[in-house]
Amino acid sequence: MKPNFARRSLKTVEWVWLVIGLLSLEVIYSQWNGDRNKAYMFVLFAFLGFFMFGLRRKQRKSMEARWKSNDDASHPS
Repeated sequence: MKPNFARRSLKTVEWVWLVIGLLSLEVIYSQWNGDRNKAYMFVLFAFLGFFMFGLRRKQRKSMEARWKSNDDASHPS
């Protein structure tokens, strides 16, 4: 897999998780007084979305650092 495609893919997945978390917060806000059980379910989705966003971001930065160190090692000055 090419690093540029992989980098874009990882960033896209990362932002999708953030959008899921934000949309879940909106559902929680709109359903809190109406259907409390549905709101509680979306609390779980919001937590999962933000947790996965942070996890994927950490993994992406780790992979980018590894790719950079591999590029530096393969192209000695």
